[in-house]
Amino acid sequence: MPITGTAEDREQIRELYARYAFTIDHGPFDEWVRCFTADGVFESPRLGRHAGHEALAKFTQMYKNSAGDAQVRHMMTNVTFRVEGDTGMGGCYLTYYHCKGGKATLEAIGRYQDELRKVNGEWLFQYRRVYIDGHG
Repeated sequence: MPITGTAEDREQIRELYARYAFTIDHGPFDEWVRCFTADGVFESPRLGRHAGHEALAKFTQMYKNSAGDAQVRHMMTNVTFRVEGDTGMGGCYLTYYHCKGGKATLEAIGRYQDELRKVNGEWLFQYRRVYIDGHG
């Protein structure tokens, strides 16, 4: 796949992927919500579909409660994307761990499929869907 987008666009998108993982694992959750456009969508076979900043903020509270006192880690690898003007398509692999009592448990592996949009000079997720291997 040929490299598309400016160096600045590409760096901003890589930072978006990293910020998404770090903030859903550690907070602040409002930073995670701001990884999405105002009408952005997160969709998961396990956790449902959440559209818009208000719904995404509610999702973070549900997600935090579901993890209990476990630490979670989202590892995103093989990030790839294509930029066309102010839109893009991307994706990466996902490895998801729960860490509790000194032990890390692999909870899921899969991938993300993304639609990206540049809004006011900032790259954001317009639509992010997670696919879990072996799930439906």
